[in-house]
Amino acid sequence: MLNKLIPFIFLLLVVSAKAQYRNDNVLYKTIDPFELCDALQKNKGYLLLDVRSAGENCDTSSSGLNIGHLDGAKNIDVRELGNRLSEINDYKDQPVFVYCSHSQRSRRASKMLADSGFTKVFNINGGMTALYYTNAREKDCLQSLVETNNKYSTISAIDLCNKLSAKSNVFVLDVRTDSAFRHISTDPRINAYGTIRQSTNIPLSELPMKLISIPKDKEIILIDLNGSDAPKAAALLKEKGYTNVAVLIEGISRLLSTDENELSCKKQIYQSPVSYKIMSTSEFGRFTKASKDYLLLDIRTVEAFTNKHTDSWRNIGHLKNAINIPTADLANRIAELTPYKNKDIVIYGFSSDVESFAAANILSQQGFKKINVLNSGLFNIRWTAANHKEEAYLKDLVTDVPEINW
Repeated sequence: MLNKLIPFIFLLLVVSAKAQYRNDNVLYKTIDPFELCDALQKNKGYLLLDVRSAGENCDTSSSGLNIGHLDGAKNIDVRELGNRLSEINDYKDQPVFVYCSHSQRSRRASKMLADSGFTKVFNINGGMTALYYTNAREKDCLQSLVETNNKYSTISAIDLCNKLSAKSNVFVLDVRTDSAFRHISTDPRINAYGTIRQSTNIPLSELPMKLISIPKDKEIILIDLNGSDAPKAAALLKEKGYTNVAVLIEGISRLLSTDENELSCKKQIYQSPVSYKIMSTSEFGRFTKASKDYLLLDIRTVEAFTNKHTDSWRNIGHLKNAINIPTADLANRIAELTPYKNKDIVIYGFSSDVESFAAANILSQQGFKKINVLNSGLFNIRWTAANHKEEAYLKDLVTDVPEINW
């Protein structure tokens, strides 16, 4: 059941994610997206290596990760790289900049290159998805470096804020199901994800029959849950003659995972359907610095909390000082949390687990007032620490990580 609740995009990141970060700046160098343009200028004769699938590189995959590629990059799927190293042997002593979608596969590829004698390997932190956010902030060479075969554009939550704040001529179209948009799904995570205040809901399945409701004289910005449906809707609109169509990268899920300090309009445009706060990783980091009296509640199974899960990639330690009460046991153990009824409680799981939101609902029903859900869970704490230099301190919040998964 759980695998059905984790988006495919996320599974792509975590499966085979052993030894995620321990080779960073040891076997290869890591480079922040903000540094990329400068690094390319300083490292002449470089190779850009895209280790995503051929479909992702060409924007023809079915994964929701059709987000373009870097101009001039050579594409070798990480699953094929070991057998195709001869194709790039000329770069063994030249700079090789490696990227994928979120910089998990690129780390595996970077290690493989370093182990094979490549001497100047750079992993681009955050991958293609991070470049869209960097581009929105910096407006430097990345604008010309990112290319796509999509007929529609891809925008970040920062871009969305800028467009709505400028009162641009836009029509925000949410293509989630009616139950998701109205927060009446049987899934508490889907119900907890709110809406853009001025958006119109037309589910993807109904879109072909309701095109008359969509204006052709405005920019259409498409929003979904996590990036899987909006691109399909965009392709349909382009086919039907809509000229100005954009997709919010990774949907509402990515918007909620973006630091509110980066989104000037987040509080103005986003409407939450729940009484508790959905907290991004960056917001959680600041919270731990400012607050002292709070409870960290890990709602994973005992096996996952103690690093004994049969899926070894789930064994990634836990937050320091957290207590473990699995969601399935929470209603029967609520008395253990009574001392924190009027204090902040931060709930987290492995990632954006449905159980975290179910736990928040249980606590809300029991009268707890200061409930926070860490939207992307423990996995993203570690990912952010490894991919954002200014937030490297987050790794110190995590303890008991098995050596194999560092």
